[in-house]
Amino acid sequence: MFPSKVLGSLHKLCFGTLSRSLLKDSSRIVHPMNSSLFRRTMPVRYISDFLDAKIYPVLPSEVQNSNLRKVKEPENLTPDMWFSKEKRNEFLGYFPDIVKQLEDKAATLDDIEKGKHFREILEYTVPGGKRYGGVIVVETYKTLLPKSEQTPENIKLCYYLGWCMELFYDCIFMSDDIMDGGKMRRNRPCWYTLDHVGLSAINDACLLETGMYYLLLKNFGHLDCYLRLYELIHDSAFLLYLGQYMSVKYSKDAFDTSIKLYKMAMDSASVYIASYLPVALGMTLAGRDNPEVLRKAKSILSQLGYFYLIDNDYMDCFGDPALTGKVGTDIRTGKCRWPIVAFMEKASPEQKKLMRANYGKDNEENVAVAKQLFEEINIHKIYTDYVLELYQNLMKDIEENSYGEMKPIYLALVQTIPISLKANGILL
Repeated sequence: MFPSKVLGSLHKLCFGTLSRSLLKDSSRIVHPMNSSLFRRTMPVRYISDFLDAKIYPVLPSEVQNSNLRKVKEPENLTPDMWFSKEKRNEFLGYFPDIVKQLEDKAATLDDIEKGKHFREILEYTVPGGKRYGGVIVVETYKTLLPKSEQTPENIKLCYYLGWCMELFYDCIFMSDDIMDGGKMRRNRPCWYTLDHVGLSAINDACLLETGMYYLLLKNFGHLDCYLRLYELIHDSAFLLYLGQYMSVKYSKDAFDTSIKLYKMAMDSASVYIASYLPVALGMTLAGRDNPEVLRKAKSILSQLGYFYLIDNDYMDCFGDPALTGKVGTDIRTGKCRWPIVAFMEKASPEQKKLMRANYGKDNEENVAVAKQLFEEINIHKIYTDYVLELYQNLMKDIEENSYGEMKPIYLALVQTIPISLKANGILL
């Protein structure tokens, strides 16, 4: 057996150098990553290098700020705003290209169905999502790249990268639905619940993830930023799957937990997938692969990541299925999620005892009792106060600090807070 370091060096020498030399011959577009400034060996940097050790609140302050209620609710989204209907429709316009690329690839390996199964997976599971992650990749890239370099080919590539981000999310959602016993996703039955699918959905989730890596190589392999893009996604996947294990482990007894454990599971599971990764992908493709820029904004991206997950946890328990597109399962499956963590911080011993008897029980009566107990500690006010406080703190951070060309990106990202709440029917 060769030592692992030797094998790694041989792999990098034989495959990395060879593949880059072959792929560069096929380079056909003008792109910032093709300039001499970026023709260098990318250092290996892990997404964990950007993990923020600072402890951020996941509950509102004990002393309430009298100005919290002065947050302006978002008006109707204009076409030029990041998460407008027009922006998402532009993004969805590239979905047929993604389907065709994956179907054609599958067809070269499947003489029976000719890739039709891959098409079926994509056309069933993808429609209906908000596509925030993909749009963030695209708009970050467009914001940073000079207009003179925004050629049709370059713009197409940034949309393809956004779809790589979305396929990564979709494979996670498919696996989550199986593990959580979910019934609905995006206003239709979960993929695994279909009679002709069942647990083969586990393999289909793997198809989505590996299909994403295929798209990455096919469309970006000729660029010097390819290895960095691959590193970002692959390392994020490792963190995510580690976090999924932690989430399952601590959900075995959601009452034997703490804010510290919840935050640790969130950090590993999804915070950096939700907030850091799409921004980092857009920056890297635009040739702004400067780690110091992102390190400077760890506070903003970390807290935004917490918001996305806390919002998801809250809406799973209390959201309207007609708006969220799914029926929540966290209460009946006893998951260690934000509402139960907040409850354990605020509830009386008697309330905790009654919650133990009902949380994690898979019937409507127990779920109703658990929801009533959440109401008793005023969970909705705790949630809205936390969100309003976070929004104001982030806006203050952005206004008081110099973030250079990244400032409009962070401002747009912070606006996802009121936009998301309004979309979910929550009035601030």
